[in-house]
Amino acid sequence: MLKRLSIALLVGVAPWMVSCGGTATTSVQSSSQQNPPALGAGGTGTTTGSGSTVSAASGCDSNSLLWGGNKSAATGTGNSKFVPTGVMTQPRAGHSATLLANGKVLIVDGGQLDIDDLLVSIVSAELFDPSTGTFSPTGTPCIAREFHTATLLSNGKVLIAGGNGFDGYPTWLTPTATAELYDPASSTFSNTGSMAVGRTCHTATLLPDGRVLITGGSANSGTGASTSTVTLASVEIYDPGTGKFAVDGNMGSPREGHTATLLPSGDVLIIGGQNEQGALATAELYHPASNSFTTIGKMATPRVGHTATLLPDGSVLITGGAATPALGVAQMVIGSTGQMSAEIYDPASGSFAPAGPMSTGRTGHTAVILSDGTVLVAGGFKDWNSSTGYESYNTAEIYDPKSRSFTPTDPLNTGRFWHTATMLPDGSVLVAGGIGSDQPQASAEIFH
Repeated sequence: MLKRLSIALLVGVAPWMVSCGGTATTSVQSSSQQNPPALGAGGTGTTTGSGSTVSAASGCDSNSLLWGGNKSAATGTGNSKFVPTGVMTQPRAGHSATLLANGKVLIVDGGQLDIDDLLVSIVSAELFDPSTGTFSPTGTPCIAREFHTATLLSNGKVLIAGGNGFDGYPTWLTPTATAELYDPASSTFSNTGSMAVGRTCHTATLLPDGRVLITGGSANSGTGASTSTVTLASVEIYDPGTGKFAVDGNMGSPREGHTATLLPSGDVLIIGGQNEQGALATAELYHPASNSFTTIGKMATPRVGHTATLLPDGSVLITGGAATPALGVAQMVIGSTGQMSAEIYDPASGSFAPAGPMSTGRTGHTAVILSDGTVLVAGGFKDWNSSTGYESYNTAEIYDPKSRSFTPTDPLNTGRFWHTATMLPDGSVLVAGGIGSDQPQASAEIFH
């Protein structure tokens, strides 16, 4: 453990010692996991990422070097609401999970452990079939990436953009500008246009007109020993019709590890995150009609590593996250804990109000809306210690919008953070992967 920590500090930031926020969910969740941070001086940043050095040819058909993790299935606990299901083909954390139009769930990339216990990006994709409860390989992504975004497009394809490429110490974490498309009809990946800036810890939001809004994130500045990170304020728009990204101005503040939630009005609510000033309480709205941003009221507390979930009445539930990034790199390191507090954003007033609190302070957790309008909050980062390494929560709770309160529910069979949680067509929730017992997990379970 001490070796891991010393290496992490030498590299500047260990891939699994960082988190790019939680999930921003609407009624159908495309859970693209939780994102890494910035060491640098903030600002808008203009450096173009070079992508992962673990990459496939343009045909996207080569294999990744796979390292390791826990490949065991989750163990059930009797009549729990969380029931173990099939095991993924690879252990992974920092991956994405996207519900497809055919009801299957696409799992893409993420990271596994190398010999130094660092999270190394992998090239690997698989599909979960709810009818059989099993995972199976599907195509091969074009490059290895972790903490990327995955967005289901109106045409049924999935846009996978940005993220980190990391081959292990002593290479630097490299945010990539590349993007690719997954086509469920052919089960293949293909390159599409690249972003203007390599970024990770960013957000991707499907707009009502079918375009995709990309906001913020972290980029590299400089090369070699002089490499540092910079927090981005820049915004890009992906047009599926042309397969290209276009630069579309800047947010009011640079931010990474934030959330972006599409509101019923068509505007996008952008909350929290962090930059060189620390964790942020600020929020702003993106207006697609005018391609402009408006600063709105602040949250009661700064948050990074939080979640933002759209509720049936059009308000947004914000849960957990860390208020102060530790060691100047992220919220998931020694001495940093998630918050128990929660807030509600009211679009009518443009203000935030308290909700909850949760029973457990969480960061790196998931929150997904259920068919009855309540919200399932599960897992999260717990702590790090020199004997057992990284610890995760197995607890879960339900938020009730009517009472604005949380109630504990049955625990996960396996503690996890940097996992994904995806609502399935029958209203159940697939929870997959993440860090548990100090290593990436291949296990998955379903909440009924």
